Amino acid sequence: MTQDHILRDLNPAQKEAVTWPEAKPLLVLAGAGSGKTRILTRRIAYLIAQGIPAFNLLGVTFTNKAAEEMRKRVRKLVRQEVWVSTFHSTCLRILREEAPALGLPRDFLIYDELDQWVLLKECLKEMNIPERQVHPKGARELIQRAKDYLLTPYQFLEKASDYYEETVGKVYMRYEEKLVKLGGLDFGDLILKTVFLFDRHAKILEGWQNRLRHILIDEYQDTNHAQYRFVKL
Repeated sequence: MTQDHILRDLNPAQKEAVTWPEAKPLLVLAGAGSGKTRILTRRIAYLIAQGIPAFNLLGVTFTNKAAEEMRKRVRKLVRQEVWVSTFHSTCLRILREEAPALGLPRDFLIYDELDQWVLLKECLKEMNIPERQVHPKGARELIQRAKDYLLTPYQFLEKASDYYEETVGKVYMRYEEKLVKLGGLDFGDLILKTVFLFDRHAKILEGWQNRLRHILIDEYQDTNHAQYRFVKL
């Protein structure tokens, strides 16, 4: 696809965003329905037209449906596959490749919401904590929030502000011990473990930085702390 074809039917502001200099970061602020996703897909096509290999590009969005839609748009523009996925799927792919560095098997299990709930029920039972005191659903939400802020069980316990949070912190610790023994990760771990991996293994981080030269994120304003740290790294 030619550059003229990529830029046709874009208004001046959209065209400026799509053709922004490669070495400079860019944040696009615009209202709903103003063509932000169109800018992302055209930007990917423009970079490829400028000679950037698709291998060096990553598109990130927040839902599987949105990722699939963006992949289709990009494929139609450039006639080749570009890595476009959610934050969690992106980190899962990285962790599958780098699992040994974290002491994980490459075929580690992914615990979904129901799996987490069952595992937390086991933790509460083993610790003799009645569910009327700490409900598995409430514990899961608090643990998930902790992982969104990249807090380990020890860090969570240090920040606990009351007896309830202290109790959940101890449950979080038991829960993590069980996940390790089972060789599993939950959804919160996918981003948290990837950030920890990059923080602790400079060579691995450098390899992925060299691979992913351009990262384009849809709905960037919705990123949480863990997602922001991942992108920053």
